[in-house]
Amino acid sequence: MVIRNRILRSLQLFVILLAIFTDSIAGQSHDPKLMQPVRKTMRREVRIPIQDFTLIDQAARPLAFESLRGKVVIITFSYTTCPDICPLLTAAMHQVQRGLKGVERRQAFFVTVTTDPEIDSPKIMAAYASRYGLDLANWAFLTGDAATLKKVWKNFGVGVKRIARGLVDHTALTALVDRNGTMQVAYDGPSPDPKAILKDVQRLMQGK
Repeated sequence: MVIRNRILRSLQLFVILLAIFTDSIAGQSHDPKLMQPVRKTMRREVRIPIQDFTLIDQAARPLAFESLRGKVVIITFSYTTCPDICPLLTAAMHQVQRGLKGVERRQAFFVTVTTDPEIDSPKIMAAYASRYGLDLANWAFLTGDAATLKKVWKNFGVGVKRIARGLVDHTALTALVDRNGTMQVAYDGPSPDPKAILKDVQRLMQGK
C-alpha cells in the first residue's frame, strides 16, 4: 500500500510538471475573457518589507508571519479549485522543497496563501495538500478573513479578482522573503524554474 501510494504521488507530480513544459496554459488569467499569450516567467530582485500578519493554517491553527523570522520563506498565492496555473506553482514549490536537504530544509519555510477564502477553509486546504502528497513539516497553507487577506495580497503586490464562485483571477507570484522579513526576489509567471528558485533560496540562506 505504501509503495503504491508513493507511485501514485510520483505520477501526479510527473503529470503536473509535464504540463509546465506544454503550451496548454494560455496566459496567467483564470478568466477566458482575460486570457493572454503565454509569456516566460520573469525574475525580479526587489526589497519590500513584509508587514506582520496572522492567518489560519490547514490545521486551523493561527500562524503569525513574524514567527518565521530567521528562516527563508518561499511564498506563493493560489486557490484549491484553480484549474490551471495554481497546480503548476504548487508543483514548482514541491520541487524546491525536495531539493532542500538536511539543515537547509530546517532553514526554509513554504507558504501558500489562498486567493479564494470563500471556498478555501482549513479542511479543504489540508485535503488539497494531501492530494498532492506535500510534506507539511515546513509548509503551511493559509486562509483567513477577506479583510486580512486583502492587506497581505496588497503588501506582496498580488492582484485578486473574483470571477465567480470557485473561479478567481490573480497574479501568479512566487516570492522569496529573507530571514529578516524582507521580500528579496519575485518570480512573476505561471511556471517558475524550481532550480532557479532553489539557487536563490540557498543564496539567501547564506545572507547574500
